[in-house]
Amino acid sequence: MLKTKYIDVLSVISGKLYASAAHVMDTASRLIPANTFCIANLDSMSTKVLKSFNRDKIMLVEGLVVDNKESYCALVTEHAQGPLVIDNNLTHPLTRDMDATEFVGGCSFIGVPIRNEKGEFYGSLCSFDPGFYPYQERDVELLVSLSAFFTNLLEMESALTELRAAEEKAELVLEDKRNLLAVLSHEIRTPMNGVIGMTSLLQTTELTEEQLLYVDIIEKSSHNLLSMMDQILDYSRMEAGAMKLELKPFHIREAVDHVLHLFTADAEKKGIRLRAVYDSPDSPRLLGDSPKVTQILTNLVSNALKFTEQGEVKLVVKHADAQDDRVTVTVEVRDTGIGLPLEQKECLFRSFSQIHEHRSPGKYGGAGLGLSICRQLAKLMGGEIWLKETSDKGCTFACAIPFERAEALNFSIKIS
Repeated sequence: MLKTKYIDVLSVISGKLYASAAHVMDTASRLIPANTFCIANLDSMSTKVLKSFNRDKIMLVEGLVVDNKESYCALVTEHAQGPLVIDNNLTHPLTRDMDATEFVGGCSFIGVPIRNEKGEFYGSLCSFDPGFYPYQERDVELLVSLSAFFTNLLEMESALTELRAAEEKAELVLEDKRNLLAVLSHEIRTPMNGVIGMTSLLQTTELTEEQLLYVDIIEKSSHNLLSMMDQILDYSRMEAGAMKLELKPFHIREAVDHVLHLFTADAEKKGIRLRAVYDSPDSPRLLGDSPKVTQILTNLVSNALKFTEQGEVKLVVKHADAQDDRVTVTVEVRDTGIGLPLEQKECLFRSFSQIHEHRSPGKYGGAGLGLSICRQLAKLMGGEIWLKETSDKGCTFACAIPFERAEALNFSIKIS
């Protein structure tokens, strides 16, 4: 996954809190000079000892289950609005005739009810002492405080359960959206490919200058729509954490040359020089996801050409050796276009952000996802992308990605 789910973080926190709660109970059992200290949970039929601490005499063990009618825990919840203090269970009217009294033996007792997030009884905190220890007010206050702590813990656990259920439901909704996008993309792509094919055929016929202009507009609009659909699908996969890397040996020079070839015709139409320069004549064989590198460069060069009316678009490729036989490749895409407004620099890599729309409404179009996808792809590969410089004479975007040197000729591995 690209990001850690907040539910997973909360689950870890919950586990840590329960571990801390056990430690707090252990500490409390030593603060109160009684023999046995326990926390118990009850339902409509029985009571179960969840955690117990015994000193000299084993009076209760963890996992013990008894009927509620013989449970001191149930006694606390049924007969007490607050703490129940019994100086002598052998003589107290609530306990003297209970079979449980014979089981635990003569003792003093204190019990405090624990309620869940709905205000219902969850169980109780109890302490037993066969030496008939006289419980003090501070002991009562300590158990009441611990009861409130466990109530809050139960509330958090309930909220975590609700959040987990809500997240699962949201994931199902997102999955439905992704499926819908995939279907829409397919349904739109099929007729659009037909439109593009027909425009290509039209261009081979005798057309007036005005008709050629119309056909050219149809063709460009069709390609723009398909490109936009691709970006939306990529964005959807990124948000879902479904994008994967496929690592294979490649040369960065081949990826750059491929991108230059893609945009040669567009650059020639605008009279713009498109070229690449390298810091070294050697191009090391790298292990990486060449299609995703190409996708980043394609987006950057496409933007550079879109906002450049004259001059050039230049790709500067640099290599920097790192430790453990790794190479960091930095590609700078420099243009002589209209530049970017510095006050909107922070919005550059946000999803659906169209920086130039307010300056030239409707002129440049696009979904505003290109740079956002580039950043996520770079991050997925362990790299980064940023705006290096900008002015009214153009701007420079830089992308740096670390790669391992490829040794084997036939090596392919997929990672999440």
